[in-house]
Amino acid sequence: MAQDTFDCGTNYLEPTGFKVLISREKYPNLQFYAQAVSHPDMNLVETRVGYPRVSTVAFTGESLEFGPLNIDVLLDENMQSYRELYDWMERCVELEHQQGNVDATVDNFYNDITVTVLTSHNNANRTFKYINCFPINLGAIPFTAQSTGEYLTFPVTFRFDYFTFS
Repeated sequence: MAQDTFDCGTNYLEPTGFKVLISREKYPNLQFYAQAVSHPDMNLVETRVGYPRVSTVAFTGESLEFGPLNIDVLLDENMQSYRELYDWMERCVELEHQQGNVDATVDNFYNDITVTVLTSHNNANRTFKYINCFPINLGAIPFTAQSTGEYLTFPVTFRFDYFTFS
């Protein structure tokens, strides 16, 4: 007879148990107003090798591919959180035109984003750190005359080099 392996002492991860930190100095509203984070997928890129009488055989790959990091941000009435992202994206585009400018450095558009996963007692438990992030999409803001009683949020999509998990 199989033994029951269910652990009654297990606390399950709550979807609201997270904290986002980007750069407190540059983006104070983004970390405060982050409402949802969608941790990206990770794929091991397979290597395909031709084989007689079979089209190809797959082997473990040599590199990892990461999907985008998506964050939903609560929109404050002064639109500060939106402005921070808008300005960040503008700086990324303008950097190429500012080659001789001292402020035109990589630090102006790459930032690490840290998502801390919290326990059921709101203590830091695990950390995802996304390295060299930059925004690639500033999503639509759904203004409507028909109020549903909910506050507005907008999605932001980031690309990054890799992430660490600790």
